[in-house]
Amino acid sequence: MKVLLLLYSDLLKEGKEKLYSRLEKNLKLINKVIGIDNIYASVSVHFKDLFERFPEVCFINNVRDSSVFGAYKGLRKLRGNDVLIIDGGIKLEKEHLLQFLSRVHVTVGMIREKWSGIAFVKMRDVDYMIRSLERNFEKSMLDAFRTLKETYSIAADFVELTGSLETPLLKLK
Repeated sequence: MKVLLLLYSDLLKEGKEKLYSRLEKNLKLINKVIGIDNIYASVSVHFKDLFERFPEVCFINNVRDSSVFGAYKGLRKLRGNDVLIIDGGIKLEKEHLLQFLSRVHVTVGMIREKWSGIAFVKMRDVDYMIRSLERNFEKSMLDAFRTLKETYSIAADFVELTGSLETPLLKLK
């Protein structure tokens, strides 16, 4: 399994240091649960200083600076693996992360009808997810997951999480 972090300029609204602090905590947790050699980040030009701060992460260029295009570029690179897609702005907790990963189908976390910032795509569905993202470059991640389910008939679980979009927290209801 690989982890794909999505980092784009909209995440910088709350401040770079606050974002990097949360990202550092999330990376420590991911290292413990999944492993250090499995972390990739799709980053825009706004995150040049990440190369020195997090040298263990493999970086992928997100030239369009959007979460959808970042996921597209990352999934193309990570074909042949199960991929956990994580928005760079969410806060992770170990026990809830493990519950999320134990699901059978493509799993999409949602908070009040919006993408919460986490999704798990099985290896068998990665190519279909790439095609769904291609159809939704100008739309949202949730639109891409709905396209995956409706157009390609891929079993996808939309799981309601607790927390808020301002301070997303991975807790299954």
